[in-house]
Amino acid sequence: MKETLHILRILLTEGELNDTGEPELFADFKDPQVRSELEDFARELAFHLVEVPHAVYLVPEMDNPFLSISLGDMRKGIGSTARTVDAFLQCYIIMIILYLFFGGKNADPKRTPFLQIRDIVAELDRRLSVPDGQAAPVWQEQMEINFTQVAQAWNNQSVREENRRTSREETVLKACRLLEKQKLLTFYDEQKEIRTTRRLDDLMVHYYLSEERIATIQNLFAREEAGNIHA
Repeated sequence: MKETLHILRILLTEGELNDTGEPELFADFKDPQVRSELEDFARELAFHLVEVPHAVYLVPEMDNPFLSISLGDMRKGIGSTARTVDAFLQCYIIMIILYLFFGGKNADPKRTPFLQIRDIVAELDRRLSVPDGQAAPVWQEQMEINFTQVAQAWNNQSVREENRRTSREETVLKACRLLEKQKLLTFYDEQKEIRTTRRLDDLMVHYYLSEERIATIQNLFAREEAGNIHA
């Protein structure tokens, strides 16, 4: 149990255990008894253990009350005057970033090693453009999210202005900083470019991009490309 608790502490604080930083504990993780005890903790504390050849990651369940990030947490990260719609916009931006990195349909879903911030802004401009007077599609009611308001929150911001916290570029940077804080992205070229970390690559390939999730994500973006989703 001592080894199990030590591994659990590292997973809860660092989010991962790998064969480089803690090779002895990583070897202990392979012990069937230790693994069984960790699975018991996972069930009780509502998280998953994602094992890859060189590491194991802790991934909270969506409704985890202790480890997951709530909309309230995102609002606080944006600023004291942030609204719920601003938090939804951040979620959408993160989804677009992940799609741009991992939207490939081949065996390796990663389709680019880096993204420029300006290119992310341009992609959001394209996806969040809503013709004046257009009615919200029916699917919005089913998802209980007003994407028209999300689009308006984006379009009401300036493209880029120095020292403005509400510019589109700065809004994208805030989403990137959230991912950087979770050790999923790194900045390059004075925050003009982002690259994924090994952690994000591992989690996307070995967990988030399961066949079921891929089908759901591709269906969502296919509908958007077809013009059924405009925000």
